[in-house]
Amino acid sequence: MWKIVQCAVQGRGHMQMGIPCQDKTCFLVRNGVTVIALADGAGSARLSHFGAERVTQFICDDLSENFDRYFDAEDGASVKKALVSKTIVALDELSREMDCEIRELASTLQFVAVREERFVLAHIGDGVIGYQKKGELRVASQPENGEFVNTTVFTTSQEALATMKLIKGKVGEIQGFVLMSDGTEVSLYNKKEKKLADVIKKIMNHCLLILPEKVEEQLRAGFEAAVRQATGDDCSMILMVEDREPFKGYSNLAPAEKARLLSLPVFARPRRLRRYDTILHGLESGQTLGELAKILHLKPKYTKKYLKRLAGMNFIERRGEKYYTILIMNA
Repeated sequence: MWKIVQCAVQGRGHMQMGIPCQDKTCFLVRNGVTVIALADGAGSARLSHFGAERVTQFICDDLSENFDRYFDAEDGASVKKALVSKTIVALDELSREMDCEIRELASTLQFVAVREERFVLAHIGDGVIGYQKKGELRVASQPENGEFVNTTVFTTSQEALATMKLIKGKVGEIQGFVLMSDGTEVSLYNKKEKKLADVIKKIMNHCLLILPEKVEEQLRAGFEAAVRQATGDDCSMILMVEDREPFKGYSNLAPAEKARLLSLPVFARPRRLRRYDTILHGLESGQTLGELAKILHLKPKYTKKYLKRLAGMNFIERRGEKYYTILIMNA
């Protein structure tokens, strides 16, 4: 089973100019296939947000129906040609619906599709596709730039077919995949060293411990507070993480497992671990700092240290005056 988290925020430049977010993400789980897709609409194309949305939806539908055909094909060039041709048909239909030129719907395109132990991924244009294997982040596909500086290739470009990257393989020890637009790339990808930021591993890990909607809330908050501030462009990301050994919930963990999860010494003092138990269980229904301090029989300033540590691990959140547990307690 794959858990999926996505986020797309409007760039500062687009906010100032009243231009909608042109980055779009989409996912679909159907016919035993899990697909994630991301498209970054061309800034020079006034309707590119519509084109980006259409191609992500189309590619998810197409891969869920034709995964085996694409994976089993021995000729990769024929697969690329089919994907690009079908994408153009989808955009041509949209251009007729909107009474516009197809070039006004231009966008980049990335996707990863998985069925059982097999995967297919493809990439047109800029942005980055990465994956985590054996706990290590790796790059599957780097940005593809156009002929001139600060340009890229789009689904509607003549170079789309020639520059498209297509990779097929076995999932094996891959734990997750991530797609990001070039706006996000500024903060989370080191172009010189060709490395992804370690925070992506943290996000992937949290997908297994926290409800997806909560991870998305945290991701959006992080994008708005930091990632967006590093660029004027829209910023988006979508990732999928395999839940091979489903998290059974904090309450069902052995003391040593709880200690590892909380980054405590395996042989941490039982009293210290019990305090974390009390906090996490107490915050399931929400507690103020004062209420929790009374339950723990600690002064508020000491209780606050525990809360600060758990908040730093993204296991709790504050809403108004109360704190709440967002860690999955019982699976």
